[in-house]
Amino acid sequence: MKKTWVEVLLELPVDSGLRDFLTDNGLTMPAGFAWADAPETTQALVEALLTCPDVTVRDRVAAKLRASVELGDAAGKQAMFQVSTGNAVALSGLVACQSDMHRSFWLYVKHPDLFDRAGDVDHFERHGGQAQQHDLGVCRRPNTSEPAMTGLRQAVSAFYQREMQCGDRSKAYVVERSPGVFLLSVHVKDLAMLQLEFEGDDLKRRVGNPNIHSVLEYSIATGVTRTLVRGGVKYHQMLLDAFAEHLLGVKVDAQRIKPPTLDLSVLRLGFNVPAAQADGFDVLQVKSITVLSPSSALKLDCTAMASSEQRCVTDLLQDEFPNENPLSRGWLVTAAHINLYYPPEPGKMRPKVVTIEVTRKGRLNLHKFDAEMQGQLEGYLVTLGILQPGQTLSAHEAPPDVETANQQPVYEE
Repeated sequence: MKKTWVEVLLELPVDSGLRDFLTDNGLTMPAGFAWADAPETTQALVEALLTCPDVTVRDRVAAKLRASVELGDAAGKQAMFQVSTGNAVALSGLVACQSDMHRSFWLYVKHPDLFDRAGDVDHFERHGGQAQQHDLGVCRRPNTSEPAMTGLRQAVSAFYQREMQCGDRSKAYVVERSPGVFLLSVHVKDLAMLQLEFEGDDLKRRVGNPNIHSVLEYSIATGVTRTLVRGGVKYHQMLLDAFAEHLLGVKVDAQRIKPPTLDLSVLRLGFNVPAAQADGFDVLQVKSITVLSPSSALKLDCTAMASSEQRCVTDLLQDEFPNENPLSRGWLVTAAHINLYYPPEPGKMRPKVVTIEVTRKGRLNLHKFDAEMQGQLEGYLVTLGILQPGQTLSAHEAPPDVETANQQPVYEE
C-alpha cells in the first residue's frame, strides 16, 4: 500500500531540499520559522499543511509528495543509480541521502528528468515477468542520435495512428542501464478521455490523454531483446521493427524475431548442474513441472510438497506412476519451477532458496535477480541446453568491439 503524504513527510529529513520543495509549492510558514531537522519541525510542517486554507496548495503538495517517493525502495534505488551513471552531481547527491525514500525525493526535486527515466527502468523491472524475449540476431550499438530517435518516434506514432487512431504525439529515449545493455522507453499519446475529478472544492469533468508506455531492453553482446508492450504480437513486432530499423540501422526478417521456443525436455531427469553445486547450492530441485499430453487435450501441473523433503517432482512422478509416468510417455514439458537451496546460515533452520521460473515460450523470471546471480542462473540453463548462448540477455563473454559492430552487424545462426 502506498504511503500517505503525512507518512512521507514524517520520514523525510528537514533539509534545504524539503524546504525549497514546500515553499516553491506555496506553503507559507511564519517568519523566523526554524527549518531544523527535528521531530517537532516535521510535526509543525504536517500541521501547517493540514490546516492550510488554500486547498489547491494542500492538494498539490500532497500529490507531489506521494509521487516523489515511488522509487523509495531497493529496486527503485538500483534504477536511480543506473540512470545517473555519467552524472557526477546526481550520483554524489544520491550517495549523500539518508535512505532510499530520501534518494527518491531528492532526485524528484533536483533532477526530474532522471527521476522519470528511473521510473521507466523500475517499471520494466517490476513487470519484466510479462516481457517477451526475442533474438534479433544483430549485435550493434544503438544509434541514439536525434535523427534516429525521430525516425523511431515517427514509426511508432504511425503504427498507433493506423491501429488505434491515436499516437499523434510520442516521446522516446534510450538509457544504457549497464555496459552493453540498453533500455528503450517509448511513451505514446492515447485517445482522449473525459474524467470526473475534484479541483479544489469543485467536481469537474476534465479531458486528458492517457499514456501508452512500451519498453524494450537490448543486449549488444547477444542481440537478445525483451519487450514489454500493451497489446498482442503485432505490437511487440512493431516496436522490434522500429528499434532495429532506426536505431540499429537494419531491417530484420520477421522470422528472426519470433519469441524463442525453449526445449525443457532435459528437466525430465531433474536439474543436474555441477556448476550450481560448485557455486554453493547444496540441493537442486525441480519443484514443479507442467506437462501437456501428445493430443494437447490434457495438461497436468505437478508440484513436490514440503513433505517430499526437497526431492524433485520428476522423481516423485516416477515413484507414483512407475508404469504410467507422463514424462516417459511423450508428454511435452511446457513449464517448470526450479528451486536451488543454499545451506542454512549458522543459527537458522531454513535454507535460502533461489527459484528459476521457465516456460517453453521463453518466459523467465531471471530479471528479478541482480546481474551476478542472473548471469549464474543463465549459465546453468545454457549448460543444460535450455538456453543457447545467444539467447541470454546478460553476456558471459566480453561485448564485441563497438566500432566493428557499428560497421557490420553480426548474425547468430
